[in-house]
Amino acid sequence: MTDHEPIQNDTSTEVEVANEEQIALQVVVDFCAAAGGTMQAVLTESQGSHLMISLTGPDADEIWGKSGQTLDALQLLINHILAHRVRGDVRIMLDAGNYRTRRIEALKAHARELAAEVKSRNMECELEPLPSHERRIIHSELADDPDVETYSEGSDRDRHVVIAPRK
Repeated sequence: MTDHEPIQNDTSTEVEVANEEQIALQVVVDFCAAAGGTMQAVLTESQGSHLMISLTGPDADEIWGKSGQTLDALQLLINHILAHRVRGDVRIMLDAGNYRTRRIEALKAHARELAAEVKSRNMECELEPLPSHERRIIHSELADDPDVETYSEGSDRDRHVVIAPRK
């Protein structure tokens, strides 16, 4: 047996993954089986030890919950399980019903709209509290805007992005 095994992804091309990454995918597959219904786990991308796994099927559209909280919680739980089952830094990012892509685009558009408002009013704007990966999207989207700056403030669940006129 080799350290790498091919896995079929949703476009029927083979993706080489290490044994640890095979274990990660199997944890998600086992979750889908335990949840009942018709949800399946599909490896869509592998970048080193980071795997993007998409949950597909009729039940997948219901899994993300309000603002992706259920999807984030499931992802956190699975990553904790993996931390105890594999050596190395295998991490997964879960998606369902293309939610992550749509959420990223919505966050970028919202950031641009708020930046335009900050510029026109010359006043800073606070966003709602967001998870760290979503705050990074806002910061990245506005990083090259010469007229605004972004920073995070608050702690824990109240941490949020502030968009302010650049000084």
